[in-house]
This record gives sequence, structure tokens and C-alpha cells, in this order.
Amino acid sequence: KYLHKDKFVICIAGTHGKSTTTTMVGKLLIEAKLDPTVEVGAVVPEWNGGDRIGKSKYFVSEADEFYSNFLHYHPNITILNNIEFDHPEYFKTLDNMLDIFQKLVDQTDLLIYNTDSPLIHKLVLPKNSIPYSAKEFPKDLILKVPGVHNKANAMGVIKLAEILKINYKKTLENFSGIDRRLQELDTVNGITVIDDYANHPTAFQSNIKALREKYSGKPIWVVIEPHTFSRLRAVLPDLAPALKDADHVIISKIFASREADPGDFSGADIAKAIPGALYLPEFSSIIQYLISNIQPQSVILVMGSGNSDKLAREILQRL
Repeated sequence: KYLHKDKFVICIAGTHGKSTTTTMVGKLLIEAKLDPTVEVGAVVPEWNGGDRIGKSKYFVSEADEFYSNFLHYHPNITILNNIEFDHPEYFKTLDNMLDIFQKLVDQTDLLIYNTDSPLIHKLVLPKNSIPYSAKEFPKDLILKVPGVHNKANAMGVIKLAEILKINYKKTLENFSGIDRRLQELDTVNGITVIDDYANHPTAFQSNIKALREKYSGKPIWVVIEPHTFSRLRAVLPDLAPALKDADHVIISKIFASREADPGDFSGADIAKAIPGALYLPEFSSIIQYLISNIQPQSVILVMGSGNSDKLAREILQRL
């Protein structure tokens, strides 16, 4: 709030894609010579971190709903990517979470929102809101980052660029992603290892879909380090449909993060809910299993928000 004082504040909110979209917006303004200050909840390789200090009036912030953090902000413009129920340990109910998003919308001068996200339509949207849809994505724009979810992220940026009257094409076409978002680590012995921060079924599904497009015909091995007991318990029924397009699924033990182990729910329960999934609690067992069973020309997608990035790098070292 203090840092935003006297600035033109652009916030990016939503369950998925905040960090990617915030970085896209930051780069858009940098390349338009608007010298913004940007803060992102991820590592942007060119900035060697998650922030960049500019000298202009523009301040671009990733606006996180957890602990209602974004209610400290009063944005001039908010891009609302999507809404899905998440952080059940904090919000408890969907209605509580929607109330918090409604407050952010009420504190925003101009809203740009993804009309493809059903839960956004449960909010009371201001009359001067600007909708967008991935279906409007320009045919002549080729993104380096794969997947329909990235086209949706880019559409919010396109609408912002139109409001600010700046050109977006070159920025978006050159955008090569951020750390831990479908980050291709390397290919060794014909096996590609990809690291991603995803912790929610919708993100799992979007990532697998994106890799199906990019690595057509290659077997996709999905390794998930589940993040928090409460989240996985809440989304358990959505996991099987989200992971159905993977060829192989391995589940590790749950990364507890800020939670205590409830004692009646584990990674084994998660694996049971996914047809054909394998439960290997320890990273060492996962690495051993992959080395013994994986074929060349496969893709390994490691997902999670705990220590799974270390697992992805260990797999790579052992291939």
C-alpha cells in the first residue's frame, strides 16, 4: 500500500497465471519505454529475481488472494485472470473466497476480466469492465509459451495494451516464460525434464494439454508432489479427469507446508483416486523408478509448490 502511493497501479489477480501475466505486463511497459516498477511472485530470469525498480508512475503488482493480501491495494486497473476455489485452509468456503475477490473488484477503477471463467460471473462486475476470451486470440500472434492457458494470459495483456495505446505483438511473441512455469530444464539421453509450480487440478490439466501440443506423440510422465493436505482433500474428485491425458502418473508424499498432518489422509489416498497412478512417497524411490522404467523420447513433467523443483533437477542429474 505504501509503495503504491501516488503510482498508477496495475494489479494481476486470479487463481492461475498471475506470475506469468504480471511478467508479461512488466515487459510490455518496459519495451514501451514506460519504465515501470514490477513485483512478481516468481523468478524472472532477466531480472535475477521477482522485482524490478522503475522510475515512472507505473507500478505492476501480482495481487495474491491468500490471507486476503490484495485488499491492501486500490488498483487503477486490475486484470482478473480466472477464479477457482483454492486455499481451503484459509477461505473455508467458496463464498468467503468470492467475497474477497468482490472487494478487490470494488476497489478497482477499471477491471479487465476473463469471461471464460465461470466463477467470475458470480461477482458484481462494474459497468465499465472489459471482458476478454482466449477464443479472441489473434491468429497472427505466435507465442513461445505453449498452451491455451497462456493464450488466455496474453489476452488480458492485449486488452491492457489497447487501453494504454501501446503495441503488444513483439513483447508477447518474444516472451519466453519465467522460472518454474513449464520450465524446460534440459534433455538428456532423449528424455526432457520440465519443472512447474502447479498445485491445482486445473493447472495440472492445462500443463499436460500444453505439452501434448508441443511434444506430440511423446510419452508424458507426470510426477506430482501434492501441496498441503487441505487443498488435495478439497480437489480430490477433480484429479482423475485433470490427469487423464498423462501416460504415467507418480504421486509423492504430501508437502505439508504450513499444515499439520491430519493423520487420516496421505499421498496414497491421492494415488488411489487416480486410475493407474503410482504412490512413491520418497523422492529417492521416484528417481529410481524413473531410471529403471522410462524410455527415451519421453517427457517428465514434475509439478508442485514445495521441494519438487529439487526433485526435477535430481532426476535430470541421474538420467
